[in-house]
Amino acid sequence: MTGGPRRQVRVYTDRGCEVVQLLGEIDNASAGLVERDVLLSVRATTGVVVDLTPTTFLDSAGLRCLDRLVIAFTNRGAPVRIAAPPDGMVRFTLDLVGMLPELLAENVDEALDEMTG
Repeated sequence: MTGGPRRQVRVYTDRGCEVVQLLGEIDNASAGLVERDVLLSVRATTGVVVDLTPTTFLDSAGLRCLDRLVIAFTNRGAPVRIAAPPDGMVRFTLDLVGMLPELLAENVDEALDEMTG
């Protein structure tokens, strides 16, 4: 017996913004739990970076989760950026579905620079 599902959300603060790392595969099996974890863990109004660097897979449920997170934080008045390396499969997926380019950054530092610089 296992100790339950592995936590796929890690949150830390950098430059006054909250950085949310999404770990592993964000898919139909995990997207709902990931979304709930993020919304319960992040209280930021200064800014939120969703770090997809450690994300290995994002399906349509993962994309919906990401879209709902962007809307939720925007409604809270928190600017949002999504960090996804330009050469990764997750970034390819985001580009393919037409994620707004102004939300995307190549890495967390660039995203934080855009929001705090």
